[in-house]
Amino acid sequence: MKKQFFILFAVLGFGLSSCSKKDEVTPSTLEGTYNLETITLKSKVVDQAAENENENVSAQKMYYTFNSDGTYKTNATWSIGEINSSGTVSTGKYTINGNKLNITYQDGDLGKELTQTMQIKTNSDSQLVLFIGLDELKTSLKAAAGGLDAFTAAILEIFLSQMIQFEYTLTFKKA
Repeated sequence: MKKQFFILFAVLGFGLSSCSKKDEVTPSTLEGTYNLETITLKSKVVDQAAENENENVSAQKMYYTFNSDGTYKTNATWSIGEINSSGTVSTGKYTINGNKLNITYQDGDLGKELTQTMQIKTNSDSQLVLFIGLDELKTSLKAAAGGLDAFTAAILEIFLSQMIQFEYTLTFKKA
C-alpha cells in the first residue's frame, strides 16, 4: 500500500514553485533540459502511520525539456500505478504564475488532459526542485474528478478527505 501511494502521487503530482522571493521565474529562466534525480514523499493518511519515502530515480533517465515559448517535451510517463521512461516522447504546454508552474499533460489511466500546479522551490544553474503540497494535490484532483464517472470521482473524494499531510518533492539536475 505504501508503494501504491508513492506511485499514485508521482503520477498525479507533477508541478513547480519558485526559487526565491526576489527572483521571478519566467519561461525563459526555466528554459532547458532537466533530468529527474529523486522523488521524496512525506504523507499521512487518517489512521495510518506517516510515510517518508526518498527514491533515487536517476537510472530511469526521465527528463523534461522546457522551451521559452511555454511548451515542453518529456520521456516520462506519469499515470496511476507507474512512473517510468517508456522511450516515447510526449509534448505539452506549461505556464508560470509567480512561483507556480502549471503543467498540462495527458493522463494515460484517466484518459484525459490534466493540469498539475507545482511550486518551484529552487531554479538554479544546476538544479530544479518542484513541490506539491496538500492544497495543490487537492486542487488538481478535484479538477480531474470533474470529467470522471460518479464512482471514480467519489473514490477520489474519499481518498482526499483522508489525507492529513502530503509533501511531494521532485529534484531535477539541469543537463
